[in-house]
Amino acid sequence: MARVALVNLASLRMPGNQPIFPLGIERIRQVLQSDGHEVEIIDFCQRPDLQTDHAWIRTGWDVVGLTIRNIDPIDIACESHVPHYLEYTRNLQDAADGADILWVGGGPGFSLFAAELTEAMRLSIGVVGPGETLMSRICADVGAHAGSPSRVMTGAPDPRFETRVMQYSPELMEVYTARDPSAMIGVETRRKSCYQGCTYCPYAHITQDDGGTCRAIPSLIEEIRGIYDAGFRRIFFTDGIFNAELRFAKQVVAAVKAEALPGLQWSAYFTPKPFDDEFAELLSGSGNDTVIVSPDSLDPAMMNEIGKSFDVRHVRRFLDSCRAHALNPRVSLVIGGPFESEQTVANTMAFVNDHLRDNELALNVGYRVLPETAMGRQTGATTAELLEPTFMEMDPQVFQWIFDHLDSRFLTTELMLNITAAKHGLKRRNTVKPKFSVARKRQMRLTVA
Repeated sequence: MARVALVNLASLRMPGNQPIFPLGIERIRQVLQSDGHEVEIIDFCQRPDLQTDHAWIRTGWDVVGLTIRNIDPIDIACESHVPHYLEYTRNLQDAADGADILWVGGGPGFSLFAAELTEAMRLSIGVVGPGETLMSRICADVGAHAGSPSRVMTGAPDPRFETRVMQYSPELMEVYTARDPSAMIGVETRRKSCYQGCTYCPYAHITQDDGGTCRAIPSLIEEIRGIYDAGFRRIFFTDGIFNAELRFAKQVVAAVKAEALPGLQWSAYFTPKPFDDEFAELLSGSGNDTVIVSPDSLDPAMMNEIGKSFDVRHVRRFLDSCRAHALNPRVSLVIGGPFESEQTVANTMAFVNDHLRDNELALNVGYRVLPETAMGRQTGATTAELLEPTFMEMDPQVFQWIFDHLDSRFLTTELMLNITAAKHGLKRRNTVKPKFSVARKRQMRLTVA
C-alpha cells in the first residue's frame, strides 16, 4: 500500500485567497483510505506552519498530490495565484532532495491548464477531471508510473458516487467551522455536464462526466446529517445547476425539508428554466437561504451571445414565483461581454430597475476568458496565453454606462467597491478581442441547415 500526501494548495496564505472546506481532496482521501492506503491531508488552515516548514516531505511518501481549485483570486484586483502555487511546489520539491516521489496534480482549476501546469510544476502526472478513480489506480501500482515522462491523464467518474457517503475529517471540519462559524461546506447531489452551453463556462471540461449520475437520496441525507452534527449550519449544493433536472431537484428539496434539521440553511445555483410554482413551494420552508440565478445579462441579444438557454421572460416568471412563495432570489450579472454596448447595458439596467429589489442584485464587471470554452475559441487565444488572467476586451465607458443607467438605490457601498476594484484590476490585466460572434455563427449554421 502507498503513503500518500494530499496538499490543499487552495489553503495557501496568498492575496485574494478565501479558503473553503476542501471537498474534492477529502473525497480522494476517503476513496484511497478505503483501498487501504495511508493518506494525510496537508491543509494550511489546519497547519499554517507547514507552508514554510517542508520537513514533512522527507518522511517517506510514495505519492504527493497537489490540488488547485482556483487559478485566479476572487478579487480581480489581486495578482494571479499561479506564481504562489509554483513557488510552494518548487520549494517543496527542493526540500524532498531527490526522494523517489510520484508528483500528481489535479483539481478544477488545474484541469483547465493541465498540460501547462504539469510542466511548470515539474509533476509526474496531471489529472483532468474527477480524480477519485484515477488516483486509486495510480496508488495501486505506483511503480508502474515511476520514471515515466510527465503526462496528462483524464479522470473517470467515481463508480460509487451514487451511494458513497462522505465522512469528512472531524479535525479538519473543526478547523473550518472555528475559522468562520457561518462557513459553508459543499455537497454534490449529482454529476453531469451542464446542458446550458454558456460561452464562458468550462464546467463540462472540468467534470468530464456526461453520465448524469444522481446521488441516492438516503445517502445524500446521511451525508448532510453528518455535516450538521459536525457543526456546519450552511451547505451549498455544488451542482453546476441545481434544478437542471427538476424532478430530482424536487426530490432533494423534499428530503431536506422532511429532515427538518434546526437552523440548517442551504443554497445553490439555479436556472430560471425549468422552475415552476411546485418547486418554489417546496423551497419555501426548506431552509433555502438564497435562490441564485445567473442570467449574466438581461439584454436579449447579449443573453443569446453568451449562450443562455433562457430569456428575460423566464427571469420574470422566476421572480414572480419567488415573490409568491416568500423566497430570496439573487440575480447575478456580469457586464462586459462580447460586443457589449451602451444599449445592451441600458437594457439590462432597465430590467434591474423595474424588477429587482435593492438586495437582489449581484453585479460584476469583466469576463475572465478560459480555455475549453466557446469564449476562449471566440478570441483565438491559446491555453498558455490564458494562464495569465485574461479578460474579454470591453469599452472603458462600460463603468460609466452602469452609473448612468442603474438606479441609485442599487449603488451600495459593496457594489461601489466591487466596481472600483474591477476598474483598477482590469487596467492591469491582459485583454483579448472577440474575433467572431458566437450567436451570429450559430444563426448561420441554423440558416444553412
